[in-house]
Amino acid sequence: MARLEACLETTPIGASPRPVHQGAGTRAIQMPLIARHFASIADIPREDWNRLFPGRAEDWDYFRACESSAPGGITASAIVVYEGEHLIAAAPLFRTDYRLDMSLEGPLKPLSDWLYRRFPKLVVMPVLGIGSPLTEECPIGFDPGLTHMMRTCAFYALIKGVEQHAAAQKIPLIALKDVTDRAAEWMSAPLDGRGFCRVNTLPLTTLNLPFKDEAEYLASLSPSMRSDIRKKLRRAAKVEIEYRTSIDGIEDEIGALFQETRANRKADYGDLDDVPESYFREVTRNANGNAMVMLARVDGELVSFNIALIEKDRVLAKYIGMRYPAAREHNLYFVNWMAMVRFCLERGIQWMQPGQTTYRQKTRLGCKLKRSYVYFRHRNPLINPFFRLFGPMMAFDKMEPDLQELGERAPYLEPGAAP
Repeated sequence: MARLEACLETTPIGASPRPVHQGAGTRAIQMPLIARHFASIADIPREDWNRLFPGRAEDWDYFRACESSAPGGITASAIVVYEGEHLIAAAPLFRTDYRLDMSLEGPLKPLSDWLYRRFPKLVVMPVLGIGSPLTEECPIGFDPGLTHMMRTCAFYALIKGVEQHAAAQKIPLIALKDVTDRAAEWMSAPLDGRGFCRVNTLPLTTLNLPFKDEAEYLASLSPSMRSDIRKKLRRAAKVEIEYRTSIDGIEDEIGALFQETRANRKADYGDLDDVPESYFREVTRNANGNAMVMLARVDGELVSFNIALIEKDRVLAKYIGMRYPAAREHNLYFVNWMAMVRFCLERGIQWMQPGQTTYRQKTRLGCKLKRSYVYFRHRNPLINPFFRLFGPMMAFDKMEPDLQELGERAPYLEPGAAP
């Protein structure tokens, strides 16, 4: 711990840190750590960025596509850290005006709504966030050659760079969106030292598929779930599945299906939940073969889509859209689910990450949950203690009805148990 404190105390932005060693032969940081903000990820060389995110489908091209189709009210940018002239850390940023009471429930909600109508500046606050509204995990990349201690120093420099940019832009609130429990194990100490606190956000769902075929997967489920799936698939016999890598020619249909599905959701997360129709076009066109579009048709009519990103041993199911009432008549949720499972099994992909929400159904289908957090702090040291005090009342997981229903029965994974 003393070595970490020495590193943090002597690594201000642009200054030369004292060498920090973890043992014989370990390379120490010798050059200045310099944080730089870029208004666009396009200003950062693609190969430099991707070197920090090896094997990730959400790479430079993905974030460039997200930037080109940013949701309304969101401004995307990036923060990086150099050791001398060598890029060692990077993360996407977003700026938005956030309604602080969005996740507030219970008797205080009418009061906060009244404040919002009468004094909106007390409720809505500019936020500079590390991450992206279009990812489910906080994407911070590091040079793979960094030791744990060096990575912590680079992370500290990155946080200070974000703080300096927020101060220059007069943005009062700083946040890290969707920090998984695995990342929180090493991020918490540096963030605590900078005055950040955290609240629970929506957990990630993860399905492990160490099965040789579909029959083995179904055998891993409860008898009632297994029987239910078979009945639903028999009723969906007319549904035809097609796999594609683009949405050329069907962009408008994809956008309409997504909006129908979003309108049927149980909760609304404002701008953080908005996905412009241009997102689907930009991502699929720039995914370099890492995107999969699954389409379902009935009598030739497109009734659902599922867009996923493909990694070596993981599929990230990004967004789904369905037409109603066809979704219920043909059990399209289960049709999409089993088609994704088959896709993974046929390619030997052992992990499927099917997104947030609908937790009750996904846990019945074999999913486990990964805890996730939002870290935040107000730059004003007189105001920040109030955020630490009242922040837990605004946890996102309190908005999700399925999580409330699962309660203590929610099957959470241990940190690091899934990629």
